[in-house]
Amino acid sequence: MNKLLLILSVLTFQISVAQKVEHVFNVHFKTKDIGTIHAVEERFGTKSSKDLRTLTDANILMMSIHVESEVKSQHDNGILTEGTSYRHANRGAEDIHARVSKMGDKLYQREKNGVKSKIERQEITNCVIDLFFREPKGVKTVFSNMYADFLTLKEVGPGKYQLITPDKKDSYYTYKGGKLIMVESDTPLGKVTSKRN
Repeated sequence: MNKLLLILSVLTFQISVAQKVEHVFNVHFKTKDIGTIHAVEERFGTKSSKDLRTLTDANILMMSIHVESEVKSQHDNGILTEGTSYRHANRGAEDIHARVSKMGDKLYQREKNGVKSKIERQEITNCVIDLFFREPKGVKTVFSNMYADFLTLKEVGPGKYQLITPDKKDSYYTYKGGKLIMVESDTPLGKVTSKRN
């Protein structure tokens, strides 16, 4: 009896311990290393949290360009319960502050740069941040905390997906063995490539 209790205690402890996964990507513009993307996922039982931080600095045509962003999300049983994001750029890109919160069954409140609205009649199960942790096989749309809206995801080749954005700054996610190895993003100044360490 004591052995059975001990085994159950050990199994319960192992299941309840948080699991943490981290990925770091180096960001390149043309031939220059301009920053990093740091992606972290923590799981605890049915709950998970994800954090994605980007920090880039570049000097292009005698201009200093600095962009920092952060996306955080909380999930329960694979369903988004809360997400926040911000982006600050010293040139060009619009600063963004956005939040989405689950209010009830298939109901969310979203706010982007002070403008509030609701998302009704659907649960949010796939987010852009999830693309950093698993290949989105069969997924056609993902929710972007940064845009506070759903974006189209299109498979364009084996292990390669195009994320279509409303401002024509599409990104391409490339996977090998189900793991994200590279992100290519269109910008007004050219393509930015992020490669996994």
